[in-house]
Amino acid sequence: MIRIGIIGTSKISHQFIEAVQMMEDCKIEAIYSRSLEKGKKFGEKYNIEHYYTSLDEMANSDSIDMVYIASPNSLHANQAILMMKGKKHVLCEKPLATTAKDVNRMYKASKDNGVTLMEAMKTTLTPNFFSIKKNLHKIGKIRAFTGNFCQYSSRYDDLKGGKLTNIFNPEFGGGSALDIGIYPLYFCISLFGQPNDTYSANIKLSSGVEGLGTIILKYDDMIATVMHSKITQSFIPNEIQGELGSIVINSISNLREVSIHYLDGNIEDISIEQSENSMVYELGEFINLIENKKLESDINSFETSKKVIEILEKSRIK
Repeated sequence: MIRIGIIGTSKISHQFIEAVQMMEDCKIEAIYSRSLEKGKKFGEKYNIEHYYTSLDEMANSDSIDMVYIASPNSLHANQAILMMKGKKHVLCEKPLATTAKDVNRMYKASKDNGVTLMEAMKTTLTPNFFSIKKNLHKIGKIRAFTGNFCQYSSRYDDLKGGKLTNIFNPEFGGGSALDIGIYPLYFCISLFGQPNDTYSANIKLSSGVEGLGTIILKYDDMIATVMHSKITQSFIPNEIQGELGSIVINSISNLREVSIHYLDGNIEDISIEQSENSMVYELGEFINLIENKKLESDINSFETSKKVIEILEKSRIK
């Protein structure tokens, strides 16, 4: 049984706990929060035994084997490194860190301490991602990818009203690129590898971060376009265009509906039924890595995480 500690008490941590409850070989053992009252309020319905207000105590605890980190983006690297120095395996929410330098530090801590580290990018571990890879040859030579995650945030209304929240705060690694642009970008790099060059454009908000942006990735024979926004809403799907047809993906963050649209007008549904809580796939991968004493995933690999953050670091507003 793998005992799990959680850093962060946001909505995504509740979703992660639901994923844990669907598994048989792990359980939530501890919660970290700066406020003991807030931590207990979060964990009261999950029968959690241990609560920490000190990260050092959590890192040195004998009650947990791994830590799931879901704190603000800018805190990921130092928190993960501290946990790994305490011999804890770390599943860290995306983005793994906000700079390539910090990503390298995290990889080194993983290797130095012999513990598993993985970025919690759920989409690349879902059944439908593997279905896309399996059926990619059907659309012929790939010429273009258009991926978008543009979702209007209520926090933008707060910002316009003069209230600065973490998601738009540069001190916490805020902005649309790291928050949601990472989804289509990670998908693209996982599927097509490192581009030859990248170009970007952003809309800068009053807080100093990008609220909307586009990243163009140039490959030898194809061009990928990644669009992200927290200040507008998109209603169009994502698409991989080949010379024989296109793979249309309804949502880049969950990959639930996937189909091939051929040039002759025929449509083939290649969707595979998958769990409503797609975090079970990243958790399953991570547990498998720990049990097999592997430090990194072959899919959500160190190299992929590093390539993604290098592009994001280059493309973001400084």
